[in-house]
Amino acid sequence: MASLTVYRLTFRNGFHVGAHGVNLEESAEHIPSDTLFAALLDAALRAGAGTEDFARPFQNGDPPFLLTSAFPFAGHVRFFPMPVPLDRWFSEETLRERSGELKRIRFVSEALFQRMVKGEPMDDWLFPEKEREEPTRGAALQGGVFWLTVEEAEGLPEGMSVRPNRLRALRYHRVFQSHQVPRVTLDRVSSASNIFHVGRVSFAPGCGLWFGVQWRGDHPSLRDLFRRALAILADDGLGGERTIGYGGFVWAEEEDSLTMPDPADGDRIWLLSRYHPRPPELPAALTDSPGYKLTAVAGWLRTWEGAAQRRQRLWLVEEGSLIRAVGPGPWGDLTDVRPRYRNPEGDLPHPVWRYGFALGAVVKEVPNA
Repeated sequence: MASLTVYRLTFRNGFHVGAHGVNLEESAEHIPSDTLFAALLDAALRAGAGTEDFARPFQNGDPPFLLTSAFPFAGHVRFFPMPVPLDRWFSEETLRERSGELKRIRFVSEALFQRMVKGEPMDDWLFPEKEREEPTRGAALQGGVFWLTVEEAEGLPEGMSVRPNRLRALRYHRVFQSHQVPRVTLDRVSSASNIFHVGRVSFAPGCGLWFGVQWRGDHPSLRDLFRRALAILADDGLGGERTIGYGGFVWAEEEDSLTMPDPADGDRIWLLSRYHPRPPELPAALTDSPGYKLTAVAGWLRTWEGAAQRRQRLWLVEEGSLIRAVGPGPWGDLTDVRPRYRNPEGDLPHPVWRYGFALGAVVKEVPNA
C-alpha cells in the first residue's frame, strides 16, 4: 500500500494561478502538481540547496517522492478530481438524464472516491435531481461543483452546518469563490492610468487546499529540506500576483496519512497529478485508456541568470484522467522546458524543470454499470 503524507494549505488572501496563457482575468481553482513542484524547487534553492541536490534523482527516473496536485478541502472532508470517463460508474439512463449535473461536478469527496476506485456503481449515491428534495445518500455543495456523502456533511466547517433535515441547503454553501479584482497600471511617461482585472480564488473559513506526498524510501535530509521549502512558500506565496498578498498560506502536516494500493504494470490509474508520459509508455498509456484529457502548459520562467522568459509549451495529461500503467513504474518524467530560440543574450545556462510523474489510485476492472 502507498502511504501519502497529507499537507493542508489555508490561504490568507486567496491565490492566482494562471489558467489560460497570459489571461490574468482567470485563475485555476486548484494548484497542479507541476506548478507545485516548480515552486518547491525554487524555494529549495533559496533554502540553500543546489539544483542537483533536489532535482537529480527526478532526472534519473527514480524520484525520491511523488506529488499529487493540490485539491480543495472543507473542514475534515478532502476532495478529489472527478474522473473523466463516467460510464464505468453510471448507467446509460443516468448518463442521459443527468448529464448536465454530472458535467458540473468538479470534485468528489474521499468517501465517494474510495467507493469509485473499488468499481462500485454510483447511480444511487448521486444527490437529488430536485433542489428541494432532501438527500439521503449523496449531497451537493456549491451548486453541484462538489459531491459528498450525507455522513461526511458532519465533517464540514462550522459555517456550513445545517439542520439534519435540511441537508439540501448545502447546495448554497461555497467552498471557494472566484473573483475578478480590478487593478490599475500607470504609464511611466504620461502617468496615464489603465485598468485591468486579475482573477483570484478565495476560500470560505475552514476551507483550503490539500496535497499528498508519497515518499519512496527513507530520505530524512530531503524531508527536512521539503518542509523548509514549504515554509518559505508559505511566506512568499504560491502562484501569481504575490506582491499584492496573493498566495500566502498557513500549512500543516496531517497526522493521518492517505493510503492507496500501489499500482502495477497494466493497472488503470485514476490520476491525482498531471502526467507526462515517457516515450516507452506511449502510445499504450493513453490508447489503452478509457478516457483522458490533455492540457497545454506554458508561461514564464523566473531565473537568477537574467530576465524572465517564455518557457517551452508542454502537453500534460490532466488530473482525473484514467491511464494505463505501462511497465513497473514510476511513470512519467521530469522535462527541461528552457526556451530554445535565438537570443541576443545567449541561451539560458541552466535547465528549467517541469514535473510530470504520475501519482494516482488503482481503479478495479469491473463491467460497465
